[in-house]
Amino acid sequence: MNRELLSKAVGDIDERYVAEAYRPAPEAASGSSERIVHMKVKRIVTFALAAVLVLALGISAYAGYSRVSGKEAAEKVALEQIEVWKQMGLISPDVHFEGKADQIVEIDGHTGSDYWYGRLFHHSYDVRWRHAGLDGDGAKYGGNVRVDTLSGKIAWIVLDACADENDVPVDEVETEASAAPGGGMTTETVYIYDNFDDILPADMTVDRFCTLLAEYWGFSGYRLADTVDAAYYDAHWDAVDGSTLMLDLPRSNPDNYYLTVFFEGDQEGAPMYIELTRFPGYVTLDLGTNHMVG
Repeated sequence: MNRELLSKAVGDIDERYVAEAYRPAPEAASGSSERIVHMKVKRIVTFALAAVLVLALGISAYAGYSRVSGKEAAEKVALEQIEVWKQMGLISPDVHFEGKADQIVEIDGHTGSDYWYGRLFHHSYDVRWRHAGLDGDGAKYGGNVRVDTLSGKIAWIVLDACADENDVPVDEVETEASAAPGGGMTTETVYIYDNFDDILPADMTVDRFCTLLAEYWGFSGYRLADTVDAAYYDAHWDAVDGSTLMLDLPRSNPDNYYLTVFFEGDQEGAPMYIELTRFPGYVTLDLGTNHMVG
């Protein structure tokens, strides 16, 4: 199937989407000193299958093929995919959201600027749950789960876990806040915790985590960013070894762990990011295609 035929088949879908789907995945650079982890997994190109349906059944087939048909479906799919991640071992089996989502936002597809390395962001829904660390409603877990409309898979996730009575603070910070009108400022002590094991298995290594992500997204392998990469977050760090525990990632500041990854079969030159951050009262895992460049 050539590009013109594919474009004709899907009608009013922007040419840049067709071009991105049609472009073959880049091969690993020969002679590179960077370690590339290859995976022997069977890959299925979702867009190509959708195009075949369109050619055979007409444009109505494309609409029917989308996994997420609207906001209600997006919440259901987001919860299903969280269960998939738990079953795969990507996140702790204790992760769960209480009640209905607090907000669901539809995100139009678009191509990012150079700031985003030109990454193509597909149409998606951002499903959001609040947690006690921000709103005092008592929920331990919260966050954003952005699901791709066509595939139904998680494209980006921010997963928060609040500390509880079993967690011991690792630091404390004095903050100032405005009191009642005319009352001046008040000082409050907030506590920092290291309860990342509420989100990730404590024995999870970088290699294991990236391998599971590649399997989930249908990529054939990955490589960890090195200091020679333009997207490398901080050049004074040594490159991260795959045997490093996720909870031992290098820090850009005392409360922030950061990792850059290039997946084989992803958009050429567009990195993905994995970030673990400590905030007063809770910790956060932030990863996927929609993470800003550090």
